Amino acid sequence: MQAASRNKLIIGTIAALVLAVVLGWLWGAKKTRDLESSARESIVVATSRLQEALALSPDAPDALAKLEEHVKAMGQHLEVLRREDGARNRPLAEAAELYLIDAQAMLRNQTNATRARGAALASRRALAAHMGHAAGRGEVWIQQALALKARAERDNYDYRTSIGVYAELLRVHRDTQDKVRAAFPAARLLEDGVRDAAFQRAKDAEQQAAAELERIRQMAIPR
Repeated sequence: MQAASRNKLIIGTIAALVLAVVLGWLWGAKKTRDLESSARESIVVATSRLQEALALSPDAPDALAKLEEHVKAMGQHLEVLRREDGARNRPLAEAAELYLIDAQAMLRNQTNATRARGAALASRRALAAHMGHAAGRGEVWIQQALALKARAERDNYDYRTSIGVYAELLRVHRDTQDKVRAAFPAARLLEDGVRDAAFQRAKDAEQQAAAELERIRQMAIPR
């Protein structure tokens, strides 16, 4: 009887251990699938939002609102991804996180550049309008002109800086893409032509902003 009881106990223990191993394996497999699904989905979403952002005209009435929405969405996807067990597939987890961080930085700086562009245009227009009414200038007019000129310089400097940072992020984005492809060869990323065209537009805008800033700096205020 004692031997039979011991055998039952041994069999029960072995069965429990086997069940624990199977359940652990199933749980681990699920966590791996969850991570890989989250990482791949986040890369797809990030690429889609980057494409939408690059297609936006900075003059569109809702451009800023849409860009801010994209930035917020990238932050949310980052939070979801970081809650997964990255150790289940470290190369994919790190590549996806890098891609989301890179995409969020690009979108945030595109937002900054769009906002700064609006401010620069407004300050240039205000300065031009004031300078166009110089016939009755006096001390008050001169002081206002100097203040508007200083504001235009500041706003255009900010725009030149922000669009330059955005251009640089577009330039180095290809390095991030290479790291993602190494971990996820089938990843749908920005096409080279789309990325390079956006970079060139940003560089052209930076050069134009630099020229406009210099023009404002050289502007003489009548005394």
